[in-house]
Amino acid sequence: MKRLIQTVCVCVLFFICQPAQAEEKKDNRPNIIFILLDNVGKDWFRCYGSQENQTPNIDHLAYTGLRFRNCYVTPVCSTTRHMLLTGRYPFRSGWHTHHDPAIYGGGYFDWNREICFARILRDAGYSTCISGKWQINDLFDPAQKDAIREHGFEEYCLFPEGKKGHPAHKQRYWDPYVIQNGERLETKGKFGPDIFTDYLIDYMKTHRDKPFCAYYSAILTHIPVVHTPHNIGKGLTPREKFAGMLNYSDFLIGRLVKAMDELGIRDNTILFIVPDNGTDNGTDQNAEQSLGGRINGRISAEGIYSLKEQGINMPLIVNCPALVGSERISDDLIDIADVLPTLADLANAPLPRGVTIDGKSFAPQILNQPCKEPWRSWCLSQYYQQRVIRDERFKLYSTGEFYDLSEDPLEQHNLSQTDRLKTENTSLKSYAQLKSVLDSLPENAKLPWEFRSISARRIRAQEELLKKPGPSDKEQ
Repeated sequence: MKRLIQTVCVCVLFFICQPAQAEEKKDNRPNIIFILLDNVGKDWFRCYGSQENQTPNIDHLAYTGLRFRNCYVTPVCSTTRHMLLTGRYPFRSGWHTHHDPAIYGGGYFDWNREICFARILRDAGYSTCISGKWQINDLFDPAQKDAIREHGFEEYCLFPEGKKGHPAHKQRYWDPYVIQNGERLETKGKFGPDIFTDYLIDYMKTHRDKPFCAYYSAILTHIPVVHTPHNIGKGLTPREKFAGMLNYSDFLIGRLVKAMDELGIRDNTILFIVPDNGTDNGTDQNAEQSLGGRINGRISAEGIYSLKEQGINMPLIVNCPALVGSERISDDLIDIADVLPTLADLANAPLPRGVTIDGKSFAPQILNQPCKEPWRSWCLSQYYQQRVIRDERFKLYSTGEFYDLSEDPLEQHNLSQTDRLKTENTSLKSYAQLKSVLDSLPENAKLPWEFRSISARRIRAQEELLKKPGPSDKEQ
């Protein structure tokens, strides 16, 4: 009888323990930290040939991970962000011109119209958060106050931007206006980038036992140029301040990596770093001094708003010691629409049905696996009506300019009207292929917002100027 009771007890304990063991089964999908830097191009990154020395932590991540030589964004922040978040080209979504709803009103990033990568990962079981900058909804508008969660971010710590006259307007750096999960923080004496980095470190601490996706939409190095905690009180030129801002970005990324090491999640966390567009020359403050970084002994020209390579061809660094490996460089063409399907692929999450996704997953390249099909032969960028497309060597504008980037990276020699295009087979073949792709693309979708921004008004003014008849027209 005693043995029978013991046997029954053992069986009961066995069946009681079974569900607990099942619950303890760990989800080993990788964590994702995606860092989007603001308004700084290759001209400032030593790992991409810059002569500046402001990014030692980022350079180390590049040299010990995977870096892509060619990653296309758009030439201004909001169009890049929309393309990144949705995986869709600007002509497809209609978001092809700069727009900041918090400043200009008249429409916004609509969760009923577009699907954000955070929603895809959240629905696949990931914890999701965003820290830093959000400028494609007006979070002070009652109709948009829940936009962050509607887009799939379960938690957030943000500089929300506000209309002119609002306390949040441009208040991103010292004594910043910050809202965290719906509550405004007390920030007097604090530096905004520190707050957003501290938040992410705390987030990792509380979510390290479940796969998470953290989108760090950095506010550095957007103008105005300011002192950082590392150089406050020093008399610096605008360019020196800008260099200090990038160096502080690098310091904060170093803090994040150190925290990942200390939490024991480094080998299962894939870290992405990419800027949203090229370097801003800062002409609102210092027209006499460029903020460009030095490459080959010369200071780079302005990148923002330019469809030249310095405006749209950005660093893309991916690092995770156990999953990505080290010292790899890829010539594969990437554009920022590829991020959404890549993150979904890494998270083993299905893409939304009934939605055209223009991006293509580069998860195989990240994980050093063979691609199941040939990689993309072209990548694309766009601003308003002008589009640009490139293959590994050549670049074609929708306005007709054609460049050989292998020998003319500054795009100083337009080949479109030269004999070379008529007689040299390689150039002619690439031109024909790229033009065929451009010609096949649909027209711009209708703008999902009103044409109100400063850049939009400039475009409209230029169009009106072109419509005015010149002297010869009047004579006729």
